[in-house]
Amino acid sequence: MIRTERLLLTPVTADDLDIYVELLTCAETTRYLPGGEPFSLKYIEDYVPKKVSHWAENGFGTFIVSLVEQPEIKIGYSGVEILEQVSLCDIRYGLLPKYQGHGYAYEAAKATLDYVFENKLVDEVYGVAVTDNQASLNLLKKLGMTASNACLYDSNDLITMSIKRR
Repeated sequence: MIRTERLLLTPVTADDLDIYVELLTCAETTRYLPGGEPFSLKYIEDYVPKKVSHWAENGFGTFIVSLVEQPEIKIGYSGVEILEQVSLCDIRYGLLPKYQGHGYAYEAAKATLDYVFENKLVDEVYGVAVTDNQASLNLLKKLGMTASNACLYDSNDLITMSIKRR
């Protein structure tokens, strides 16, 4: 578990299907994800076990984000995972709409990066955002990421950035 000033980050478990359903069936939170539209319940039910197994196989992965003052309320996720098809690590994050715009995404993403770098779990982390997603691009820059020529996903409308462990 990671605790920041305002957030608790706990490794994802099978019990976290609820927050993924809430996030990944919402048109607002999926508009900048692959496909640009909500995911099916079947997809999400198959997706969450992959998040859980990433932890078991690699010792790191995606965290569920909750508020310190209300730890029972899940507000989103943040994590670093290995993309098997390219053997690179990608940061990912998502918050429910009512929790966006308060700096929580940055706080969670920064804590996630610090965790993988301080524990020497990875040497470099990539961040990818759709060119129209200015909020995500700003967050990646605020994390200290700079432009990268790496290709993590097969899409022409993405900007890829990265940061290395110091």
